[in-house]
This record gives sequence, C-alpha cells and structure tokens, in this order.
Amino acid sequence: MKVQVIVKEVVKVSPKVSLIRLAFEGVSEFKFRPGQWVGVWSDDFLGENNKPVRRAFSIASVPGEPYLELCVAKGQNFSAFLHDSKPGQKFWVDGPYGMFWLKPSKKYLFIAGGTGIAPFRPMVHEAVKSGADVILIYSMKSPADYVYRDELESVKGKFVLVPTITVKGYAQWMGRQGRAQTFIKEYFDKDRQTYVCGPPSMVEELERDLLKLGLKKEMLFVDKWE
Repeated sequence: MKVQVIVKEVVKVSPKVSLIRLAFEGVSEFKFRPGQWVGVWSDDFLGENNKPVRRAFSIASVPGEPYLELCVAKGQNFSAFLHDSKPGQKFWVDGPYGMFWLKPSKKYLFIAGGTGIAPFRPMVHEAVKSGADVILIYSMKSPADYVYRDELESVKGKFVLVPTITVKGYAQWMGRQGRAQTFIKEYFDKDRQTYVCGPPSMVEELERDLLKLGLKKEMLFVDKWE
C-alpha cells in the first residue's frame, strides 16, 4: 500500500532522537504486524537523477494508535530531513514489509540497541498481552538515550526490563552498565524465542554468541539497521 501522510506531531525524546507521528490522508486504517517496517520518502528530498530518496524505518506504533509512529535518529541525508520535519509536512509511505514479527511462543527475549527499540515497542505489548514471559534488554549509550522509558517501566505482566548504558560516568544511573553482549549469558534460555534489533555490529555479535550458547537458528530472529 502506498499512501500520503502528513506530520501530525514531532516529539523530541533524546538529544538525537525524535518520534515522528504521521497521520494518513484518505485512509481510515493502516494495518501492520508489530515488528514490520515501512518505506518513507518525500517529493522535496531528491537524490541521484532527481529521484526521491526512499528509506526504511521500523514501525514504532502500537496497533490501534491514530498515527504511524517512527523513532528517528538524526543521522544524515534523508534521516536528518525526516528527523527535522515539522507538523504539516507531507511524506509518502509504502508497506508494511518484513517478516520480523512475533512467532507463537510462551517465552520471549528481546535485545535492542539504540533506536532498535522501535519495533520492540509494539512487540513487547503484543507479547505481554498474550500472557507470555517477556524479557527486554535495552542497550543505549547514556541515560539521555532511554527512549520510551516511562512507558516501558510501567508495563504490567510477566515482564522484566533490563536497561543498560555503554558509556561510563553516570553516577545516578541505577541500571546495568556495559554492552548486552557482555552479560547475555545471564538471560539466555534455549527455549526462549529471541529477537535482536540494532546496529549491525551488535546484532552480528549477539547472533554469534547466542548460537554458541546453544540457541537454535529457528528460535533467533534479527533485524539490522544502518
């Protein structure tokens, strides 16, 4: 599905990340599965051969919300253009795409790095609502990068939240410190369906480590972003 959207709201949630909320024009509902992504482009941002630059973004919305939410880091090129957009600005969206969605399970482990938290926002809600046992490890550089903090800390049910920062020097931080790779063994369970999303280097290391620990390939799902 290709639809035009208009920026409804821009919410700055960290020094480098904003939530871009897009309202649909002429479409009453945009159906997707938590974990999927959309292509986004603008007629006002052109690349080579004067063609619009299209980029992929994970859907951060929870199904039923009256807008399409994207968790966008400043980045460069089109990501910066979208990050700095203003209410009323128009974009195009197509999709949804991808197979990175929840498969049936009684236990889940989600591991997010940075804005890799985006697809896990709706996935966590879906998993917890199903009655499953859920663990979310969320790795970020500093406490200022803790996107969706209040929401995640208020989730009820069989839910364990493990936030960790990778930069030292924050005396007031009460969570874990260090990359998820350094303590993943503590949360490993070969029967726990596992999903990883974040920078390629983090995803690749965790994929390797989890398989070494004995997780079967069919229990592991990864989504790398640049």
